[in-house]
Amino acid sequence: MKYIARELTENVNVSKSHPLAELAWLAGGLLAVVAILYLSLWWVADRIVPRVPVQVEVWAGQQLMARFPNRPDPQLTERVRNLVRLLPAASPLHRYDFTVSVMEQETVNALALPGGRIVIFSGLLKQIESENELTMILGHELGHYAHRDHLRGMGRGLGMTLALAMLFGQHSQVAGMASNLLIGMEMRYSQQQEKSADAYGLDLLVQTYGHAGGATDFFLRLADQDEGKLAYLLASHPHPQDRIAGLRKMIARQGYAVGPTVPLPETLVHQSRECP
Repeated sequence: MKYIARELTENVNVSKSHPLAELAWLAGGLLAVVAILYLSLWWVADRIVPRVPVQVEVWAGQQLMARFPNRPDPQLTERVRNLVRLLPAASPLHRYDFTVSVMEQETVNALALPGGRIVIFSGLLKQIESENELTMILGHELGHYAHRDHLRGMGRGLGMTLALAMLFGQHSQVAGMASNLLIGMEMRYSQQQEKSADAYGLDLLVQTYGHAGGATDFFLRLADQDEGKLAYLLASHPHPQDRIAGLRKMIARQGYAVGPTVPLPETLVHQSRECP
């Protein structure tokens, strides 16, 4: 007699659901877990960041600097330190040992990394035409440190990276891709954070030169360029026209005078032209 195996209809190893439906449920559940983790980290980061010791922040900055091939710049570093010397003695920025590095990349941007490590991309350096513009940009980055914006976003990105590494393994492709995506994404600032940093930079500019000349020059030049070339900038910063309008309102509200700008020293002009 020939034996014919009977098809199992009810068994712990046999599901009545379609495999694609089960995959959808699994993917949806995973996304829900990631979303809950993200919201939890967002809530925790905003409350823990103000209490993070500068020493811990310095350690985090040292780890992140390995991701950015760069060269320290003594001139730019000294300019940042001179700006910090203008601040009141009670300013928390005096606890940082600021260092400015230049990264050889055409991106028109700058980054405020933990621990007082500022990275300026060579593409931005080539766009600067006066000391006043440079002071405004460096002061803007110091504003992010004063408000600890750089830690709020980055804390969420790093936290999500650690959570995914625990789920998928430290050396998995998923964790690696998430690290590059989330840390980069979370290093962007909100519109209000950018506006506050601009206000901080504007005040330092006026303290340095006695007027607000050069506050908007850099952004006016960017606004005149082709919009396609600005895609990299607009992904992480407000549109230049919005920043120009905001700065002009601040200047009018504070009653700041607008005077002539100071040309860049030859050493910095030569350096910016050398940037590939």
